[in-house]
Amino acid sequence: MRGREPSASAEAGSPSRVRAVLGAVIMAAVVAGAVLALVRQRDELSASIAEIGLVPVAASLALGVLGIAFTFFEWRATLAGLGVRIPLRTGARVYFLSQLGKYLPGSVWPIVLQMEAGRRFGATRRTMLAANLLALLIGVTVGLLLACALLPFAAPGTLGQLWWTALAVPFLLLLIAPPVIPFLLRLLPGQLGSGTLDQPLPLGSTVRAALWGAGSFVCLGAHVAVLVGALTGWDSHTLPLSVGAISLAICVGVLAIPVPAGVGVRDGVLVLVLASVLDGTDLLLVAVASRVVLLVVDLLLAGFGSFLPRNPPAPRHPA
Repeated sequence: MRGREPSASAEAGSPSRVRAVLGAVIMAAVVAGAVLALVRQRDELSASIAEIGLVPVAASLALGVLGIAFTFFEWRATLAGLGVRIPLRTGARVYFLSQLGKYLPGSVWPIVLQMEAGRRFGATRRTMLAANLLALLIGVTVGLLLACALLPFAAPGTLGQLWWTALAVPFLLLLIAPPVIPFLLRLLPGQLGSGTLDQPLPLGSTVRAALWGAGSFVCLGAHVAVLVGALTGWDSHTLPLSVGAISLAICVGVLAIPVPAGVGVRDGVLVLVLASVLDGTDLLLVAVASRVVLLVVDLLLAGFGSFLPRNPPAPRHPA
């Protein structure tokens, strides 16, 4: 069976006490880290609502929910392409809860949590790692392409300061090529490096994941545009500028692995790009508001995911 290990289902049904306790400790640390991040930024959230207005912030929150939800479907499309069909509700629980891991130092915690959760549907750690790497690469590639397409028109000169990001696109496209990720995984030590993926990611799955990723960036760009528009008013450049800005900011933030959720790096890029339409005070206000709103989004979606089924029904396989 593609992307599955025969003993995983049995292990998932009766996990060892050590694994169960360790998983609970990690999840508690993840949730505590995200809640602590929100508590530390509660004053910024209150100030943002006071300056920008409750309605724009609420609209920005709703668009943020859509944007992050689309990343779940991107991840799910990538897994399906590798032969692992995850039930919608169970997959949403795994994905949204694991996303809180990005608020801990090191950007690997969501992947670690998903690799362990994959055992419950019989997916190998290797396949879960490959799906995460591919979804990440596809998302960053789409984001950089959007930034390169939109910013020269919406904010001329911005890419002149960040020209090096465009150089990453050909390299990322190479990494997405079907043979590359399986080859790189074989270089890893231990079980992650043993065996092979039963199938590369098909072109159709790559395209579907890329479309979900593009939809996510557009929604997240609209989330920023609502904040910008509330301060400066709307014009024809507001949405494309915001989509390009958040796309570039997120992609650069993803590369800052030691920084929790790319905080600081993402904000800096967002400020740099939006400087063409906002002054210093409003720049910081939008950057901070976006960061805190997306933190609230992650907590809301994790709370939603916690009410969804933990254990999947009998796993389904693609034809």
